Amino acid sequence: VDRALTRFQGSILVLAAGTIFSLGPLTFRALLEADAWQYLFYRSFSAAVVATLTIMVLGRNPIRSIVEAGPWQAVAGLALGSCFVLFILSLSRATAAFVLLLQCTSPFVAAILGRVFLRERVRRDTVAAMLVASIGVAIMVGGGLDGGDRLGILFSLLLPVFLGGYTVLIRSSPARDPGVPTVIGGFMVAVVAGLVSLVGPGLDLPIRDMAMGCIAGGLLIGLGTPVFNYAHRFVPPAETSLLLIAEVVLAPLWLWAWPGEVPATSTLVGGGVALSAVAWLTIRAALREGSTRLRWSHGLHAGAVAAEPDHPNR
Repeated sequence: VDRALTRFQGSILVLAAGTIFSLGPLTFRALLEADAWQYLFYRSFSAAVVATLTIMVLGRNPIRSIVEAGPWQAVAGLALGSCFVLFILSLSRATAAFVLLLQCTSPFVAAILGRVFLRERVRRDTVAAMLVASIGVAIMVGGGLDGGDRLGILFSLLLPVFLGGYTVLIRSSPARDPGVPTVIGGFMVAVVAGLVSLVGPGLDLPIRDMAMGCIAGGLLIGLGTPVFNYAHRFVPPAETSLLLIAEVVLAPLWLWAWPGEVPATSTLVGGGVALSAVAWLTIRAALREGSTRLRWSHGLHAGAVAAEPDHPNR
C-alpha cells in the first residue's frame, strides 16, 4: 500500500479499527466452555493466518515481507502479542474497571515516547482531549477501582506501556506490509497460549467456541489490525492511542445491544464524555488540515514517518 493519507483520513481509519476491535467482547461473552487461554489461542492463531493470507493475496511472500520489515517491526509484533497476553492476565487478576482505566493512560505513554524517539510535539488540543477522555473513562469505571493482587496490578501497569510503545514502533518503522506485526505477534501468542492450554484442559472445544475465537482473531484482529497499522502512520502516536479509546467506550454498548448487559448510567455518561473528546479532536484535525497531505520526513513508501507541514524541522 503506497497511498498517502491526510491526518483526518488516517484518524477516521484508526477510529474504524477501534470500532472493529470493540466487537471483541461479544465473542468472548458467547463462549460456552473455553477459558481465557483457549480463547486466546484460537483468536491469535486465526489472526496470524488471516494476516498471512492477506499479504499473499497482495502478491507478496510473507516470509520475505517479515525479513524486509526489519527488526523494529519484529519488536512491534512482539509488543502487540504482549498486549494480547497482558490484557488477558490483567483481567484474570484485577478488576475490569482498573484495567480499562490504566489502558486509557496509553495516549500519555505514546506522547512521551513519540516526543523522545520521534521528536514529535504534542499539540495543546491533543493534550486537552486526552485529559477530557481520561475523565470520561474515570466516570465510566466509577467506584470499581478495587485493583487486584500484585501481579494483576503489575500486568495492568505494563499494558499501556506496551500499547504506547507499539504505536510508536509502527509509526517509526518502514514496513511495506501492515500485516507483518500481526503475523509475528499472532503466532507468538498462539504458541504461548497453546502450550498453556495443552498443559491444562487442552484445545478440544465446542465448534461454537472455536468459531468465536476465529471470528475475533481472523475477522476483527486479522483485518482490523493491518488497517490500524497502516492508517496510524499518518497520525501522531498520542492521538492514535486516544482514538483507540473508542474501543473501550463502544464495547459496553455492543454488550447492551446483545446479549442485553445493561450498562450503568455512569458508563453511558462517561462514555459520552470520552467519545466527545475523540470526536472533537478528529474534527479539529479535519478543519486544521483540510485536504493537505502530510509530507514525508524520510522515504517515499507507506512506512515512512509522516511529518506535519508546519514543522519542517522534523
